[in-house]
Amino acid sequence: MLFLFFSLICFTASANETKLKYDDEGKLDIDYYNHLIVTQPQQLISQLNPFINESDTETDIEIQLHARYLISNAYYYLSQRNKISSVAEKGLTLAKAHRSKKFESRFLAILAIGALSNQNINIANDYAHRALLLAEEVEANSSFHGEVLLLAAQVFYETGALQSALKVMVKANKIFTDLKDDKNRSEAMASIALMYDELGQPEQAIEYHLKSLELINVEENLVEASITYYNIALTYRSSGNIEKAQDYAELSLEYASKAGDEVGAAYANYELASLYEELQQTERALDLVNNILPVFAENNVTGMIILSHLLRARLKAQLQLPGWKTDITTAEPLVEKTPTLKRRLALVRSKAKIYESINNASLALEYYKQWVELNEEQLKLSQEQSTRRYQAMFELNEAEAENKLLHTQKKLAETELEAREFRQWLLIILSLLLLLVLAAAVTVLLIQIKTKKKFRELALIDELTNTRNRRSISVFAQKSLDEAKKNERELCFAMIDIDHFKLFNDRYGHDVGDEVLKSVANAIAGELRSRDELGRWGGEEWLVVLPDSQCENIKHIFLRIQSRLKAMPLNIQGAPTVTISMGCTNLTQQDTSLEKVLKRADEALYEAKKNGRNRFEINLA
Repeated sequence: MLFLFFSLICFTASANETKLKYDDEGKLDIDYYNHLIVTQPQQLISQLNPFINESDTETDIEIQLHARYLISNAYYYLSQRNKISSVAEKGLTLAKAHRSKKFESRFLAILAIGALSNQNINIANDYAHRALLLAEEVEANSSFHGEVLLLAAQVFYETGALQSALKVMVKANKIFTDLKDDKNRSEAMASIALMYDELGQPEQAIEYHLKSLELINVEENLVEASITYYNIALTYRSSGNIEKAQDYAELSLEYASKAGDEVGAAYANYELASLYEELQQTERALDLVNNILPVFAENNVTGMIILSHLLRARLKAQLQLPGWKTDITTAEPLVEKTPTLKRRLALVRSKAKIYESINNASLALEYYKQWVELNEEQLKLSQEQSTRRYQAMFELNEAEAENKLLHTQKKLAETELEAREFRQWLLIILSLLLLLVLAAAVTVLLIQIKTKKKFRELALIDELTNTRNRRSISVFAQKSLDEAKKNERELCFAMIDIDHFKLFNDRYGHDVGDEVLKSVANAIAGELRSRDELGRWGGEEWLVVLPDSQCENIKHIFLRIQSRLKAMPLNIQGAPTVTISMGCTNLTQQDTSLEKVLKRADEALYEAKKNGRNRFEINLA
């Protein structure tokens, strides 16, 4: 993830000459710096910290920006997120002052990671979204863009926005695959592996983790190897394979120690302690926890502080040692401060096991009941995350149809059993007839279910262009407007119309016209961000909804669409180049209805056509 360069500059009272490391071609030795940060990040911090504290920021701006970004990422690699802000905030200020949007995007992304150390979830998400917008604006589909996507994916993953996380992970993986960048592609695959693990698919998670390791030299990427081995250990433990989990936890510890990564080693030791607990090697586990707790406390790793205190409380209770109440008392307020479902589950689970260990059956039973309730809540939450808003209207009918199908299949099985038991031909014939009737009923019900699913797709998608239809894009636009007004976020709308579309239908026929519609839809969709949405408004007209954006950005999108359309082959002799006109408007504080906003966008589209077509106009009135 880390690239570019840093400098070792030593200042004395006599202002000694600045010394930098160069390669054989006289350029800054980027490979050296990248190698150092993934093998000995602590050494990089020690070398660069004096420079950022002593150098003249007015004469070394570029070096300051690179150095601060490298140090921030080193802290990220070392899981010392609480130290990121002090370095990166000054970097962000410098980037803004010197109009370096590239570094502004980088520092916003790394500050989003830093915000997670204090559980500032809203700030973390805001920084991540802003970083993505800048990265796409400055250098879309580049290695730089992919690296910002990876940082944002980590933020979305840790804040529970799994759908957003998966989108940016897949996009980052595609960028690095196209660029043949195995190093960053490895990180993208590791991120996708975490998603599979979160979705309860451990085999796929481990497969992607191992694939990520195949793309890098683990001896040259010690920290990344340590993190990946740790995640594999977690997956194996959750799957009940203790032996494999222990092997990979020990590998994680080995590579973290090689890299001088104290926090990473603490993570690996925590995993080993958890495994020793399951293996009933209680004293061994307690020794490890006692050693790692000060490391997590010093680096303000809140989640691991909670888990370590809870683990130590369970171990002390099992050994009948005093002090477990102190650990629980320490963990509880931290959980209450940010009571995520996972943390509440960990707390209740620990209390249940502790009271079971000290033979307090009534309290143990009470907390086991709470544990079951929270597990049910977690299951419900997971189900809700996988449900789409537009499926709601179909769910009841589909559920009824599926229940009927199950009932019919049950009857079919009963009839088959009945037919085998009766020996008389008359009963056998009657049973066969009943089987035919029930089979026909099953067939009808299956057709009904398939038809309902087809209707669900048709209710949301324009069949010709495979974009949202008018009803669907209208609902999305209203939802985006409500959210933007509520959260005081930026939002813009664009109306697009194909120029002289009637000419294609009249001169070449409706089949050619349909091909033009599909090609234009693909060209527009190809230039939008993952959060933007495109819908067919009617005929040859589309509506584009762009959250967290303003009309000032529409020029870049329009020009890229123009380029795509110019290169679009129609394979028809004498056919003119397809062009579009576009009208754009921003959401304002005075806007009270979607119709009012869309009317402005439509008026801007009219102006674009009036002024010669193949252009865009903005209406901010």
